[in-house]
Amino acid sequence: MILMGLLENKTILVTGGSMGIGLAVAQQCAKEGACLILVSRHQADLKKAIETLDNGQNHSLYPLDVGLPAEVSKTASIIAKDRGFIDGLVNCAGVYGPIGAIDEVDPEQFAEAVRINLLGTFYMCHYFVPLLKKAKRGKIINYSGGGAAGAFPNYSAYAASKTAIVRLTENTALELKQHNIDVNAVAPGFVVTRLHQQTLDAGEKAGTDFLKKTNEQIAKGGVPPTVAAELTAFLLSPDSDGITGKFISAPWDSWQTPEFVAKLKADPDFTALRRIDNKTFFKVVK
Repeated sequence: MILMGLLENKTILVTGGSMGIGLAVAQQCAKEGACLILVSRHQADLKKAIETLDNGQNHSLYPLDVGLPAEVSKTASIIAKDRGFIDGLVNCAGVYGPIGAIDEVDPEQFAEAVRINLLGTFYMCHYFVPLLKKAKRGKIINYSGGGAAGAFPNYSAYAASKTAIVRLTENTALELKQHNIDVNAVAPGFVVTRLHQQTLDAGEKAGTDFLKKTNEQIAKGGVPPTVAAELTAFLLSPDSDGITGKFISAPWDSWQTPEFVAKLKADPDFTALRRIDNKTFFKVVK
């Protein structure tokens, strides 16, 4: 999917932008004309990532642990001074966390996963929304995952934090609507990244079914990271204006079609995180 420069002159900040899905998102946005601000914990990886982006833009990098609020606040202040504002924020940074049954995992590792995945997303939104408000229209894309769409046993830290990101996205979308800031969540599908080595290392602790699925998906190559990157670029572009508070699957939803886009805009419950019931929880009269 080519958006033909619809991100021209847009400044986009991507966390986890040094590798994997975050890097694919940055590369796609650069192709569409955006100026990238890349953030991750490892400066050496960030420097390598910057070199892969399309030339001609004033890209920049900032080493940052998104789970540390003081660091996020300081970086936001620096970027505000250097750039003045940003047009888009993409929260890709994330970890699997501990793998295993709830009574077997390390509580500190569980908390660490929540710190990075959920609190890191919150901190980035909290400290960078003022920079988005300074743009004429802003976009936030939070990365969730399959753990938010259904039960994901043995990966409770990951699944719980990613589910919470969807609800955080829905709430933030309503809070920021008056400021013309659209907020959406993306599920990238099974993208083969270094995270899956944790599953292989965990072995049976990961669960027989998911361990088997992981091996099969790795053998097949998984979902290309470009699929999620293209959806993210679309959600950052003016073509997505008015789509907000949604949880969209990059590989499974037909987000490229006008019909799907129209339904995203028209139905507030479509692709949202809801209990399956009579939609609005009608009271059953006996």
